Amino acid sequence: MRINVTAPEGRARAAALVPTEATLVALTTAFRTLRKATPRQPFATRRPEFPRPAGLPRPAQDSASPVVLVSGYLSPLGCWDALLPRLHESGFRNTVCFPYDSLRAGIPEIAEALAVQVSAATRAAGTPGVHLIGYSMGGLVVRYAVQRLGLTGDPISVTTIATPHRGCPLASAGVGPAAQQMRVNSEFLRDLPAMYSSGRVRWSLIGSPTDRVVPLSSATDGRHADSLSLGGGGHLGILDSPQMAGAVLSHLELCEFEQALAVSCA
Repeated sequence: MRINVTAPEGRARAAALVPTEATLVALTTAFRTLRKATPRQPFATRRPEFPRPAGLPRPAQDSASPVVLVSGYLSPLGCWDALLPRLHESGFRNTVCFPYDSLRAGIPEIAEALAVQVSAATRAAGTPGVHLIGYSMGGLVVRYAVQRLGLTGDPISVTTIATPHRGCPLASAGVGPAAQQMRVNSEFLRDLPAMYSSGRVRWSLIGSPTDRVVPLSSATDGRHADSLSLGGGGHLGILDSPQMAGAVLSHLELCEFEQALAVSCA
C-alpha cells in the first residue's frame, strides 16, 4: 500500500492526529516527572555493534538530510531533550519532532501522518535522504511507514530505541488501538515483513536488558544482526544514555559517509 502524501485528504488525516497543545504540555510535564523519579544506573555497552569506523571523517558541514524523531506511546516530544543537543552538535541540525495522539489512532494511521511529515521535510530540505529515529512504539510507526507505505529515501536510515518489534507484555493494559497492536503475537506484528526485506534501508536496533517494559529480545527482534544492547537505565532511562546517543550518531554518520562515497564514485 502506497499513499499520496501530497493529496488534501492525506494532509487532513495527518492534521487530525496532531494532539492539542494542552495535551502535549500535560504529557511533557508527566514524562519529565517520571524520568526524574526513575532510578538511574550506570550504562555499559554489552554488544557494541556500531563502533565508529576507524578513519571515518566527521562531516565537513551540516547534513541537509532531515532527522525525524518519533516518540512512543504516551511519550511527549520532550523525551528527546537529551538526544537533540547531541544531534545538533554533530551537524544534524535539520531535526523534526513528529507529534501524534497515541490514544486516538492505530499505528497504520499514525504512520500515514508520518509519511506526510517526512515528505514535507525532504521537500523543504531539497534532499531525498532522511534519517528516522523511533522510540518505543515510535519505532513501529517508522517501520510500518517504511515497509508498508513505501516511505523511501536515498539514503534512508532507521533507528529504533526500545521498540517492541516482537510485542510488549504490558500492552494489553494499554488504551487505544495502537496499544492493542503492540501486544505479543498481535496480528499487526505478525503481518509486518522481516526487516531484511526493506531494500536499501539501513537498520539500527537498540535495547536494554534492564528494560522492564520492552524485553531486549523484542527490542532487538531476536538479536537482529544490526542491534545494540545497553545495560542500565530501563525503558525511560535509555533515552538519557550517552552510549545510546553515540550509537545513533555513528549510525547516521556512517550512512552519510556511504552516500557521499557513492556520489563521488558515480
